[in-house]
Amino acid sequence: MNKYNIRLIIFLVVAVLLCQNALFCQNKFKAAAVGGITAAQLGGDSISGYDKLGFTFGGKLGYSLSDVVELNFELLYTQRGSSNSLSFSNSGFNVTSLNYLEIPVYLTFNDWLIEKEDYYKVGIFGGFSYGYLISANSTNNILAGREDEFRTNDISARAGVYYSFTKSLTFRTYYTDSLVKLVEGELFNTDGLDSFYWTFRIDYNL
Repeated sequence: MNKYNIRLIIFLVVAVLLCQNALFCQNKFKAAAVGGITAAQLGGDSISGYDKLGFTFGGKLGYSLSDVVELNFELLYTQRGSSNSLSFSNSGFNVTSLNYLEIPVYLTFNDWLIEKEDYYKVGIFGGFSYGYLISANSTNNILAGREDEFRTNDISARAGVYYSFTKSLTFRTYYTDSLVKLVEGELFNTDGLDSFYWTFRIDYNL
């Protein structure tokens, strides 16, 4: 990860922490610090299963469009890839490790209002995410030595659900599927390399 990307992530975290005290955030805007794990695979690299585990973290801003609909923006550092066994490791046999800076934008539909504490218990959400590839490494026979062929920019669709334990603590899970090929070519089982993964995370609502 280069210095520019590190600074961008630090800026997001600081902005989220400061936002809770800003006047423009107190009514329409809601902020959260988020973190969790990913379970990923790649389509077309001859390996199946959501076995490549990774981490995701960053910040989230939500803007209330109505009583139950919210527009959300996030800035995340997310690890994806594939592995022939369930592991967080970025090395070993047949492991592909992809690190992204992501900017998801999506709508949330909230339900089950807890009136006493003024928060929603459950909800569904869906939208799109832009991803910038920070780094790519692979020991997969198909991909090793071709890391520079990975597409720098990725567009994905995602959908998921959430459950709030308290006003401050929310569990969120969602599925993300790339809409573009990460690598194109006849070397693969398909017409290119696809990326898809599950995310399981905790949001700390500020």
